[in-house]
Amino acid sequence: MGAIFDSQMMLVSLSVILFYFLKDRLALRYSLLCFAFFVNGYLTHDLILELDTHMVFRYIYWAAADILFIAIVAYWALKDKMYMWQSIICQLVVIPAPLLQLFRLVDRHLMELSYSGYFYKTILPLVNYATVFLCFAPLIYLLGRNGRKRASSQPPQDVS
Repeated sequence: MGAIFDSQMMLVSLSVILFYFLKDRLALRYSLLCFAFFVNGYLTHDLILELDTHMVFRYIYWAAADILFIAIVAYWALKDKMYMWQSIICQLVVIPAPLLQLFRLVDRHLMELSYSGYFYKTILPLVNYATVFLCFAPLIYLLGRNGRKRASSQPPQDVS
C-alpha cells in the first residue's frame, strides 16, 4: 500500500501545485479535496485497523468517507465551485468504492464468504488511480481546447 499511496500522493500534490500556478480555482479545489482525503486516509489507516478488532467498523468508515467525498463533489458542482463534467465523471468513478466496501463487509465478515477478495484488491486501486488522474482532466481539456484554437486560427496550407 505504501508505494501506491506514495505515487498517488505525488500526483495529487503535483496537480495542486500545477493548478495553483495556472490559477484554475475549480481544478485546484478538486485537487485539494483529493489531497485532503488522501492525507486523511494515510493518517487514519493504521489507527482504524488497530481499533477495529472485529473487522467491521473499517468498512463502514471507508464507505462513509467515500460517500462524503462524492457528496462534496456533487455539492461543489451544483454551486459552480467545480467543473460539472469533472464532478459527474468523479461520481461515476468513485461510486463503486463504497458499494464494494459494504459488499466486502457483508461477504467476508457477516456471511463468512470470500467472493469479494478479487474485486476488493483490483477495483479499489483502480478507483483511487482514476480519482487521482481525474485531477489532471481539466489540464488535458485545456490543452486540447488550446490546440484546436491554434489549428483553426492558422491559414490553410497549400498542398500543391
